Amino acid sequence: MEKYGLLTKVCICFVIIGAMAITSAAQTFTNLSTFNYTDGSSPNGALVQATDGNLYGTTWVGGANGYGTFFVIASGTVTTLHSFDSSDGAYPNASLVQASNGNFYGTTYGGGANSRVRFSKSPRRAR
Repeated sequence: MEKYGLLTKVCICFVIIGAMAITSAAQTFTNLSTFNYTDGSSPNGALVQATDGNLYGTTWVGGANGYGTFFVIASGTVTTLHSFDSSDGAYPNASLVQASNGNFYGTTYGGGANSRVRFSKSPRRAR
């Protein structure tokens, strides 16, 4: 006959998991920035941590022309690197990819000559 029953084993597991959760460091959420439409709005796709350590991304709309932006977060500050103007793309719609040449590549939902644009953008150099 087994010394511990199934119910006892399950209870022991829950006690261990509960103890681990109690001793784990508290998880905190830190707001890095808030967009205000002039610097972009509705971030779209995942942020990419580039080889320079900064975070890069795109917004679906907003910016100087209203068609979305390409931005960097460096030292907690968001800087717009490019505002799309429809002729070079509009409404970036996917996560960026950083290539081995250091440039970022992405796509837009509209704009350009054929209503879809694949774009390449150079990252801002660290100062």
